Amino acid sequence: MKVRFFDPGLGYSKIKDEVLKEFDRVLTAGDLILRDDVEMFEQKLADFVGTKYAVALNSGTDAIMLSLKAMLKKGDRVALPSHTFKSTCGAVLSAEMIPVLYDMGEKSENVRADAHIPVHIAGELSDFATSTGRATIEDACQALGALKNPTSDVQCWSFYPAKMLGALGDAGAITTNDTFVHEYIKEARNHFKGDNRDFGINSRMDNLQAAVLNIKLKYFDDTLEMRAQIAGVYRDLLEGVGLPEHTESRVWQDYIIRTPKRDELFEFLKKEGIETMKNEYPFSPEYPKLPLAKKYEAETLRIPCNENLTEEEVYYVISKINEFSNV
Repeated sequence: MKVRFFDPGLGYSKIKDEVLKEFDRVLTAGDLILRDDVEMFEQKLADFVGTKYAVALNSGTDAIMLSLKAMLKKGDRVALPSHTFKSTCGAVLSAEMIPVLYDMGEKSENVRADAHIPVHIAGELSDFATSTGRATIEDACQALGALKNPTSDVQCWSFYPAKMLGALGDAGAITTNDTFVHEYIKEARNHFKGDNRDFGINSRMDNLQAAVLNIKLKYFDDTLEMRAQIAGVYRDLLEGVGLPEHTESRVWQDYIIRTPKRDELFEFLKKEGIETMKNEYPFSPEYPKLPLAKKYEAETLRIPCNENLTEEEVYYVISKINEFSNV
């Protein structure tokens, strides 16, 4: 049996008729950039998250970078966890600021910095304290559905195709209750056109992607529920590997298991037709991974956990992991 980690073609086939109808409408009208579909998605996203505003962008990376530029200045220090994807640290550098990494188990509030980027890996909300006087910009790119009615300054989202709410290409957004941040990023994504305060960037979400996301949002609660059901089966039946914490608030962007035999398990599952993903996010030598994060990532594996899996595929994944564990 072949089990793909993620199958975008299968996901598309389920909404193909709706997507083609919307594409025809958008293309026929010629409403391609910053039109009604984008504004509709921004309103729907803000309502879903529980904020006043949302701004649709080109990626989650741009969301972080523009949020930093809206709230801080060049050379400011930004605390972030070592256990995160490269884009979190890269966005800080792109904003011409200084990343200050802290390791797993360390408290971010003990790091001297002007801002903090808590990261919600794989849908699990990080336990962070908002320090007085520091901007808090949440990297929620893997946590849509877990983070509701946030009190931080800005929340950053990704709609990369493999995300729980995925576009058909790159897309992202910010949400916020801060009027200044909302207006700044809304203008910055379009080069500050007609505004002499700064040079912005091209980070516009196009209307075709917004149209797709508006369709997918209708089914998003079902998506979360199906992923949660698969995660529950994994929790109950997987043997011989470390399992992620199951909490009421978390969502399942990924299901990450841990074993010191990670590489052997990866190769075994590959031979059995099961596609998995290693959980390593290497940084550059200038900002190297810290020891505990590096060790954790070297021992973890992302296994298939998405709404397009069949029951047969889920139990096949379980049987093969258990087979490996019990040898």
